[in-house]
Amino acid sequence: MNIVILDRDSIGRDLDLTELEGLGSLRIYDTTSPNEVNDRITDADVIILNKVKIGEDNLCSAGSLKLICISATGFDNVDLDAARKHGVAVCNVPGYSTESVVQLTLACALSLVCHLREYNQFVIDGSYSASGLPNRLTPTYHEISGMTWGIIGYGNIGRSVATVARAMGAKVIFNRRTPTGEEGAVDIKTLLKESDIISIHCPLNDSSRGLISSETLKIVKPNAIIINMARGAVVDNDAIVDAVTEGKIGGFASDVFDVEPIGSEHPLMKLASHPNVLLTPHCAWGAFESRCRCLSIIISNIRAFNDGKSQNRVDILKQ
Repeated sequence: MNIVILDRDSIGRDLDLTELEGLGSLRIYDTTSPNEVNDRITDADVIILNKVKIGEDNLCSAGSLKLICISATGFDNVDLDAARKHGVAVCNVPGYSTESVVQLTLACALSLVCHLREYNQFVIDGSYSASGLPNRLTPTYHEISGMTWGIIGYGNIGRSVATVARAMGAKVIFNRRTPTGEEGAVDIKTLLKESDIISIHCPLNDSSRGLISSETLKIVKPNAIIINMARGAVVDNDAIVDAVTEGKIGGFASDVFDVEPIGSEHPLMKLASHPNVLLTPHCAWGAFESRCRCLSIIISNIRAFNDGKSQNRVDILKQ
């Protein structure tokens, strides 16, 4: 069995691939550009990818291909209709990154609430030494205990964030696409209006695209912190830039962008040096342990497929 990894850099070079090598002949590419895909998958039985896009044109060039393994939960980079047409199975990796994403969400919340960038800068630029004072207490920061933490998207990650937020003493409210009547469930306007911290963990769809806009930001508290761990397009970039620079919200963090990697001319880069902003390079999912779980599930998916089982098969979800 010929196994091809198309973009190893996207899952890290520090993972041990020995077990994967035991499944067949393994060929590894650190990155793969769109015009390189066809040549690299021509004789592959299994391909493993993260961000590489696979469509009809690619599948026409892959006569031996039987299985596509996506090293992620999302699978919008693979044309499932084309895969079905060519009889190619597609597997994803659900649930592997929850702990990692929750950890970075909390880190962003704590950093912004406590103004860590500003306090750290005060020490490293010499201002603390020059002040002659034993401490500094401005800008003022507050305890999360007693705050309201609003969570948009209440799947595995959202629920785990809720657990952490409650442990910090926050009141948790949440909004999910399918209401369940659970305690704390509110409509989106109530969540935006009442929350001191808003973390976003929902999928990107027609109802969530552009959810954080100039209009919805009008009802957000002026000291509210918004943390986007979902998809970049959930947030209107220009609206966030205006809200931050005009002091209409207390802070903003994002690990995701509508274009990745983010370019130097991207609107959010205007906020790169702002003390109340944190921009991270889509790394929330990628703690070492999380990536190890991801690889383990990929290997399990391949073994299950070889045994005729339908483990994590996203190509048959609608059938």
